[in-house]
Amino acid sequence: MTAQTPTAKILSSKWDGLNPNLIAKFYPVKRADNGNDWVQSFGTRTLSAADNFTVDDGYEVWTPITDGSQEMTLNWTSPFEGAGAESKVPTISAMLQSGVLSADVAALVTKFSKDGGEDAIKLLRSATGRTGITKLNSTQVFSGMPPVKFSFTAHFRALIDPKSEVRDPITQLEQWAVPQYLADQGVIAGALQNGLKNLGLETIFPSVSPQLLAMKYGDQTILPIVIESISKPFTVPRSSKGEAINVAVQLTVATLTAIDRRDIAGFYG
Repeated sequence: MTAQTPTAKILSSKWDGLNPNLIAKFYPVKRADNGNDWVQSFGTRTLSAADNFTVDDGYEVWTPITDGSQEMTLNWTSPFEGAGAESKVPTISAMLQSGVLSADVAALVTKFSKDGGEDAIKLLRSATGRTGITKLNSTQVFSGMPPVKFSFTAHFRALIDPKSEVRDPITQLEQWAVPQYLADQGVIAGALQNGLKNLGLETIFPSVSPQLLAMKYGDQTILPIVIESISKPFTVPRSSKGEAINVAVQLTVATLTAIDRRDIAGFYG
């Protein structure tokens, strides 16, 4: 008897007739058993045994997105810029390159030198227009990169039921964005209260960080990601019961870590 594949409950507005490739899908992920890959998380998890607090990962949020952009920032620096003569004696170097120094020296040696200082003047004039900047001075080295950011607008509207089509999917996104659980008490107070319950690491680290997610859009599946910011208008069209019926949510998500070329290829796998 084969085990049934777990399924998730989809939270979304009704977008009948819209190309499915224009709808972004978000769902929670966790580490696979091999410790390297990421898989979709299903079922119920206990976040706090002390408070008996559990969450259900069996949800997906589907929403069309617009105004999307991807931002990759690669940090390249030039550590050798200070290796030239310009950084050691900047004023003299500038005067030599501009030719100002040769004129000043010419006036000086003409007054005090018996032979007029022609050799010195000729040498100084030959320095006009020359610089100590080289390709080595301007060579850049890679010094790292932050995670990749994705910014876009997610749309929710109600045609029949404002709760299931607007409130529930937005609430789920907000719950994924914030910490999953924050302990009410400090570590010491919690340890004294729960120390006899044999809760292990939960006694030392009682709170749980925000949920890691995956985002599937078009031909890309990007995971794991985190929600860095979420913004929604507060004054929106509402039903006679006060329920929001049309909301555009501004989202910024980011990869959990910096990425390399293997990750880029994996996004399209």
